[in-house]
Amino acid sequence: MTCVNRNIIVDAILSGIADARHTYAAWTRNVGYFAWAPEYLITVSVAKAVWEWCAPMSVWPEFRLMDAMRDAGMAGAAGVPGRLDGNRRADLLLYRNGGRPHAIVEVKRNVEGWSRIAPDVERMQAVVAGGASSFQLGVVAFNCTQMASSSANGGVVLKDRLLRMAEAADSLSRPGWRCGLSSRGVSYDGHEYWSAAAVVMERVGPRA
Repeated sequence: MTCVNRNIIVDAILSGIADARHTYAAWTRNVGYFAWAPEYLITVSVAKAVWEWCAPMSVWPEFRLMDAMRDAGMAGAAGVPGRLDGNRRADLLLYRNGGRPHAIVEVKRNVEGWSRIAPDVERMQAVVAGGASSFQLGVVAFNCTQMASSSANGGVVLKDRLLRMAEAADSLSRPGWRCGLSSRGVSYDGHEYWSAAAVVMERVGPRA
């Protein structure tokens, strides 16, 4: 694959989350709920999917944020304030062929609402949309679950949660950047409803 676009990257990320669900179910002999799956399993599964789908991009886990910002050509990267302390590490950093960062991916587990990821989205926005750089995408990816109930409303509850999160994501779009929620819809495995989803910030202006 020589041309990797936004859709391919996002599809790979969502597939990686789904793969993590299937892996966790297999390891626990279909006893473990996806809500219990550890974040590191989801992160590694996403990294593997991106590496397989998005060649020739390289995938760097636990990459130091300050180094990523420097490589992306961000002016003033040495003075990152507050929560953007440069000693923080991005869960996954995607470099495009040629050596410049293309995307940052943060992974969260079992997100129950916007407040759970709001600080991560805020950080992501400050980094990838904070000035001229090579960054084209910022992604906060997560699994979302709802235990099944006898009234069979779990799917409705989860769909409503995703809809409200999509509205919150849409409200963050700004000139030069588009923000939205991508998801695979809601699945049911007999005991819980679940979805793979991601808040995606995408550059829509000219590339740096």
